Amino acid sequence: MSLQSGTEMIALSFVFNKATGLYGLLAILTGFHLSALQLSMYVYSVIALGIIAYCLPHIRKQTPFQNLAFAWLYIVDTVVNTAYTTVFAVSWYLASGKTGGPTPPESADTGVPLSSFMKAIDTTASTSFIVIFSLIRIYFVLVIMAYAQQVMVQYRDGRQQGWTGEDPELAGKPFAEGTPDGEGYKGKIGRAMLSVGRGYWLGGQKQDDEWAKNVRSKFRSHKVASA
Repeated sequence: MSLQSGTEMIALSFVFNKATGLYGLLAILTGFHLSALQLSMYVYSVIALGIIAYCLPHIRKQTPFQNLAFAWLYIVDTVVNTAYTTVFAVSWYLASGKTGGPTPPESADTGVPLSSFMKAIDTTASTSFIVIFSLIRIYFVLVIMAYAQQVMVQYRDGRQQGWTGEDPELAGKPFAEGTPDGEGYKGKIGRAMLSVGRGYWLGGQKQDDEWAKNVRSKFRSHKVASA
């Protein structure tokens, strides 16, 4: 599987995931009560859904601005999603610990109250799932970043080969002021996105190139193994 195909599949799963935000907001119309935390999560999901809908068609077109934007969106969403998951998990744990009622019977095997034993199992299972999905999510981040880098490097190389401007240094600077792609809001946002990790996005560091190749080789190995 190529980086492009992998990125498209991840983007589609991202769309389905964020579509729940629409259903969450529609639930308000039925009188369903949402906490401030839930409401903020659903509003954020709808905003993220709009951004990915804008970027999705450009993955196959290898448009630099939209692919770089999707990479940053997925990075930010990973951090935000982790924060929401942590808050919800802590809230659930605290709420379950405050559950009242009569003292439950003890487990014959552990000698501890049965509810405490079951709570420990639930907590362990939930934590395991969170860790597993977090590792998968990090891998997806690496894939999307590698593809965005590939698109940006190809775009930069194409600019350098066909550059006709007065300042040759601008050829290697996508979204630079004074260039066609540096005009308007796209230019400003593009420069902001490149300002962090510029050496990686434009393939300026050898170790980053090797890292991207390793990600690609893993996808090829997975394809051979599943064939």
